[in-house]
Amino acid sequence: MLKKIIIGLIMVSSLFGQTDWKDKFFSGPKSIMSYRFADKFLKYSTAYASFSLNAPRYQDDRFAIIGGLSTGALEVARDERELRPDFQTSFGLRKVGRFQYEPKRGIKSAGKGGTWYDGNEKNANESATFGPVKGWEYLIKWSEGRQWGDDYLNQEYWLRYIGDWLMLKVGMTELGLEDIHYTHADLRFHLTPEALGNKFHVSVGVKHRNHPVYGFDAMVLDTTWYRGEWWKFAEKAFGIDDNMWFDPTMIDENGDWIEQELFEYDVETGDLVPIEGDGPYWNEGGEYWGHDWLWRDEEGNIFAYTDREYFLYHFPGMLEEYIYDVKTGLGNQNETSLVIGLDFYHYADNWWIHGWGNWLPVHYGHDMHAYHNAAHYRKHKKDGGKPHEFEFKDAMWHDWNDYDMGAIFGVKVQDNLGVFAEGRYLYYWERPAYDIKLGINYQFMGF
Repeated sequence: MLKKIIIGLIMVSSLFGQTDWKDKFFSGPKSIMSYRFADKFLKYSTAYASFSLNAPRYQDDRFAIIGGLSTGALEVARDERELRPDFQTSFGLRKVGRFQYEPKRGIKSAGKGGTWYDGNEKNANESATFGPVKGWEYLIKWSEGRQWGDDYLNQEYWLRYIGDWLMLKVGMTELGLEDIHYTHADLRFHLTPEALGNKFHVSVGVKHRNHPVYGFDAMVLDTTWYRGEWWKFAEKAFGIDDNMWFDPTMIDENGDWIEQELFEYDVETGDLVPIEGDGPYWNEGGEYWGHDWLWRDEEGNIFAYTDREYFLYHFPGMLEEYIYDVKTGLGNQNETSLVIGLDFYHYADNWWIHGWGNWLPVHYGHDMHAYHNAAHYRKHKKDGGKPHEFEFKDAMWHDWNDYDMGAIFGVKVQDNLGVFAEGRYLYYWERPAYDIKLGINYQFMGF
């Protein structure tokens, strides 16, 4: 995706940068083709790339028991952890208007109270609905890295146009650690009432989003694995096989299994006490029947010697991968939503406030696994319905609350003292993503 966007910008810039052929058909100082694309579209934009590396979080070595089960003298193996460092690789291309409270960035401002772009900044105007200027703005922001051992990929691309009464924005957002990924197209009508001092921005429109399957649990995405015999499902879904092993002394002359009750030895009384519960195998009543099933992988290697071992330690992970494949196989889903926005911006020398919010109350789900059916399924579960009894609805309107908001507040108490608060919160499809900062700045002027 990133390569396509960059190549597209370069090709378009090159195309519009060739003026010889245009001069044959267009003339005059006000010709729309008389200036280059790069001068208008890329002027005042900033491109950046960065790489950072941090020492990894320290973790103690792991220890494993590899022998001594029968003798009591345990054999221990030490497994040294591979401490991989945290890192981040970033690339960006941006042309976004700067609010008055934002520090200057870029080459011209570096060393003069400004800072470089490095991909770690979270500028408020990147998530605010409206910027401080009209016209075209865009953002290409890509970062890949590792944080405390977890690999992630974050991407944000958008193109926005703000006119006198119309706002258009298209883009894509991926938050790797929060597992939020969607593309969107936003079209709104907006106005700034003079009666409110031109500080409020009110907008109404529609927002279309395309996203993976969200809101469905494993039991409704595939109702086969938990309704029949689980071992048959495991064989078919995972490509593995079970086979019975048995103790021949546990079979009587008729070929029937001999049921034996399990006991434990009471060291104080010397009595044999029946063991309560289901026993070590899947036989009821603590009975031992002298047989169970071992499990082999696709290559025929044994990886579990009993149903219990396989069911507790292997089946959950295999099922998780299976459901993930089912979910991704369904592809992306589409929704069109009503969106209502409110922005407020005030700046003074000693204090400033900037806040914005967007509410999406009503949605039209276009696909079977769009979130309108997930909302219906949530109600179905609340009413006590079983997953396999849920009936998917056709494409339709449905109401639930998606929203995003943010705010920045700063006060200069005096020349050398200031406080600030900043935060953003996104809540789409019951998946929250947020960051909040509170702080105080004090500059020592001397003693």
